[in-house]
Amino acid sequence: MKLREMNRPILRLCKKGAVLGLLLVFATTTITGCSIAGKKVFVASGSGFHTVFKIGEYACSQKEAKMYLANYKNIYGVVNGNSLWTEEYDTENMEDSVKDAVLQHLTKVYALNQYASDKGITLDSTEKSKIKSAAEEYYDSLTDAEKSYTKASKSDIQGMYERYAIAEKVYTSLMSQVDNDVSEDEARIMDAYVFYVSSESKAEEAEAALNAGTDFSTVAATYNESKTAVETSFGRDTYPSEVEDVAFQLEDGDTAYNIEGSDGNYYFIKCISKYDEELSELNKQNVIEKRQTQVMEDIVADLDATYYSDLNQSLWNRIEIPLEDDVQTDSFFSVLDNYLHYNE
Repeated sequence: MKLREMNRPILRLCKKGAVLGLLLVFATTTITGCSIAGKKVFVASGSGFHTVFKIGEYACSQKEAKMYLANYKNIYGVVNGNSLWTEEYDTENMEDSVKDAVLQHLTKVYALNQYASDKGITLDSTEKSKIKSAAEEYYDSLTDAEKSYTKASKSDIQGMYERYAIAEKVYTSLMSQVDNDVSEDEARIMDAYVFYVSSESKAEEAEAALNAGTDFSTVAATYNESKTAVETSFGRDTYPSEVEDVAFQLEDGDTAYNIEGSDGNYYFIKCISKYDEELSELNKQNVIEKRQTQVMEDIVADLDATYYSDLNQSLWNRIEIPLEDDVQTDSFFSVLDNYLHYNE
């Protein structure tokens, strides 16, 4: 998994009243919403006129942000050769989604560069030589319109590639240390009927009805306050821990009534199958990805809070995605990948 493939937020496209969901692969840690992994981001003017944000000693330029925007626009805005950047779609909504994704991606790159600086991780001469060649190749592929939009020189692109390579190098090393051994119990998905009520009195009524022999589904239909369907499949970390402690002890056909959760709700569970083999096997990869995400969150949380002190929101709001047909570049990442192979 590459750095830019950690998260899968949804880019929503509105076409003549219909909403289409296109899953994109982006980053998880975000500076958007004024926080990173729970840390406050203070908006200030010190980042400079052409700087989008700062993380520690690293400042992200408007040129770099535009380079990512141009490529994201063409990588994720074209499906089966058809551009989504037309009047047929809600491009304003799309622009917001793509800009959010780019900011998430860039803040992750810069956080990993700060981490690398703190740990003394650098690029060697061979890596730098390959990066220089990649920058020359990519710069030469740009049209005049693309150069005009980004204002990036060949040396600017080389700097962007060096930061990206450092981030990929650190990320790949960190991910290689993640334990990929997932136990059956940790990955276990069970099938059950689950509903909850929010008051103790209703919980007691529901429990009394069940004890009187009323069918579980009938009681659920009467009392359920959950927005989701009563019949469900779930794994660890879905419900409050005290609820799961009971649920994962049930055998097929067993029931558990009136379990008080830390969220203030009272849960009722009837186990259909304590182990859904197919879903449990699929869930192993989800468990690994959660571990990988946690590694990134821990790194960000461990960086000094002062590193997240400057976001030029005003500048970021003014930067627009180039919707012109003559800005078609989409190979910023793939060109570098052809020279450096950290994930192989």
